[in-house]
Amino acid sequence: MTKDDLLGMFRTSHNNCKLVYASMLLFAHEDMASFYTGWASSLDVPKPHDEKEILALLHDRGVLKHAFDQLYDTVHRAALTELFEITKCYCQDTNQDKQLSAQPWYQFWRILRNCFSHDFTFHFRDYDRKQLPITWSGVTLDSSLEGQNLTQGAFPREKVLEFLDEVREFIEKDLA
Repeated sequence: MTKDDLLGMFRTSHNNCKLVYASMLLFAHEDMASFYTGWASSLDVPKPHDEKEILALLHDRGVLKHAFDQLYDTVHRAALTELFEITKCYCQDTNQDKQLSAQPWYQFWRILRNCFSHDFTFHFRDYDRKQLPITWSGVTLDSSLEGQNLTQGAFPREKVLEFLDEVREFIEKDLA
């Protein structure tokens, strides 16, 4: 993998986050079921789901909102967790892992990645506890979070893209 490949993965993840947000807004339109019916019948694309079930979902505003919240979280979780692993592998493969682990946000990212990957609950190992508290952009992870679920209050969705932009900037400027 090249540095350009890695940066491309960051751009793709960022675009996925924007796209799911735009989709959430579009699907919030009160007449989305009618729009969907018109689009689905006019497009020549595979239809892997029963149209009646999709229309039922589009008409149930509560279920639709919950589904989109989950989709939004899934895209952000994928961005944080996958980009951590890919960035770490790139740095190891290019002998730049010391530059990565020296970043003030590295342990923050590693702990968040673990939380996102393991049931959205903070479980600190002994090594993690030695790193705490860790603060990035006004968000602090400390031992009081042990056993707590990650919430929007602890790490707001808006911070995900801000964080990934900071990591991307590090890759662009500081890595070979």
